[in-house]
Amino acid sequence: MYYDSQKRERILILGAAGRDFHNFNVFFRNSPQFEVVGFTAAQIPDIACRLYPPELSGKLYPEGLPIWPENALEDILRKFNVDRCILAYSDLSHQAVMDMASRVLAIGADFGFLGGWRTILKSEKIVIVVCAVRTGAGKSQTVKYIVDLLHSAGLKVAVVRHPMPYGNLVEEAIQRFSSLAELDAAKLTIEGREEYEQHIN
Repeated sequence: MYYDSQKRERILILGAAGRDFHNFNVFFRNSPQFEVVGFTAAQIPDIACRLYPPELSGKLYPEGLPIWPENALEDILRKFNVDRCILAYSDLSHQAVMDMASRVLAIGADFGFLGGWRTILKSEKIVIVVCAVRTGAGKSQTVKYIVDLLHSAGLKVAVVRHPMPYGNLVEEAIQRFSSLAELDAAKLTIEGREEYEQHIN
């Protein structure tokens, strides 16, 4: 494989249902220099073998984008002649990340990440960001603590997070909850309801 500056760089995004969709939406979706061939999924149940829908994937991808199981990585790289893989999910040890990089590099593709400058959302309001290296580290509890502190100081607060897209991705593209009735109508998973209900209460 050699680099051809005239063709669109073929990208496979490793991960589906969180930072991966975000990276696609804010950086790749409307960029004609890239051709995203799809996503892989490994962590969230029932995401693999679905489609990132045309309604969300933009004019460059009118048929949507496939989401494959990550264990098919090498086959996908070969079949679609992928130029670069972008890793876009957490919960991985350094060893696991480098093992995945080795799998990608062994086929001949590049391996990389997108940083904050390319993917951060812009806001006119002050933003406090809570993040962690893995699921279960206590982000939700930390957010609740910060919100309580700000409320006690007389400030108005909104909590923003990426959707937990376990259901219909089009319906879940944007969700806003300000009452338990709105939460009931959304028919969320238990995990999703727990995340939002504490703030509404």
